[in-house]
Amino acid sequence: MPAIISVAKSACVLFTGIAAVFSALQIDYPTAIANATATATAIPTSSATFNTELQKSSRLTLKISQIRFSPDSKSLAVLSGDRHLSNWPVAGGNPTASTFIASIPLTCLEWTSTGESLYVGTSKSQVLFCDPKTLDINFRIHSENEIVHQINNVGQPESLLSFGNSVNSLGKLIQGTPTLWHNDIHSSLKNIPDLHYTCMSRQQDTGLFAFGSSTGEIILVDLFSNTEPIILAKVESSIDCLKWTGKNLIATSEGTLHLIDSSKNQAIKSLQVSAKPIRHIEISNDEKTLFMAAGSETVQVRDAVSGNIICKLASINEMVSTIALSPDGKTLAVGTCQGHVTFWDTSDFQIKSIIPAGIN
Repeated sequence: MPAIISVAKSACVLFTGIAAVFSALQIDYPTAIANATATATAIPTSSATFNTELQKSSRLTLKISQIRFSPDSKSLAVLSGDRHLSNWPVAGGNPTASTFIASIPLTCLEWTSTGESLYVGTSKSQVLFCDPKTLDINFRIHSENEIVHQINNVGQPESLLSFGNSVNSLGKLIQGTPTLWHNDIHSSLKNIPDLHYTCMSRQQDTGLFAFGSSTGEIILVDLFSNTEPIILAKVESSIDCLKWTGKNLIATSEGTLHLIDSSKNQAIKSLQVSAKPIRHIEISNDEKTLFMAAGSETVQVRDAVSGNIICKLASINEMVSTIALSPDGKTLAVGTCQGHVTFWDTSDFQIKSIIPAGIN
């Protein structure tokens, strides 16, 4: 008799468990609802609220790794994670094209000077040339660098400058020399100092390139002349970001802004503005306003002359991963680690739209 009672109890427990599981399977988990609205307060911060319900775990969220506006400011190319590539109309709407490249990790983006093609760097010794309308790979070029960290167009058709890491005979990554691809020929830059380069920036009017190094040197290079590269300036720590403003250059290093006079080859002003490295900086077309991202949920907007803060841009309380300013200066795009890109109107610092470029 006790054995029969024990079996009955076990059966009750089993049926109760099955019922609980069956009940749980009937739950209809809500998907995300994205309603973002811009607000402004007396505090110098522009922000938007982002109301999000529970998301299904099957959704894939990718960090916005890099964003680049087309030369006509009408499209934004977005690299999410290291595999997902998309192209979005700045005016709003669904992506023009979207693709997931499973065969090769992607590292960086750049448009050609005409906007007819998109350069995509990889970590497999290749630079891809993609059609921005479809993101089909038209052709590939071999890169001297195993991992391509940055690409810049040089203002000439089918020409680009890149730098990254190479692999030595032991299979270890070493710093590679910046490489120019021009007229179907690869060539390393001549006489450039053997340094660990971290970033580069092109001066639009002259075509001069500035390279920042991990030891604080800033090297000025004229790609298509016989002049020797020169050391423009040197600071005490690694260069995190470079950006030209007219004939002067802004360099960031350990949260400090350095304004460098390229005609005198010296730093003329330094200003500590952040406790964190400033890895992304943009400058308005009138050269009066700086936009900076420094490892937080906001973008700092500062006066380019005094360095004083004007306001902070906060869209959806997500960590900012990258920023880009459109060539016409009208739109600032801000990517986050949680897969969103916010388009800001630079005339009034109000939000135009938010796109889920990294959420699939």
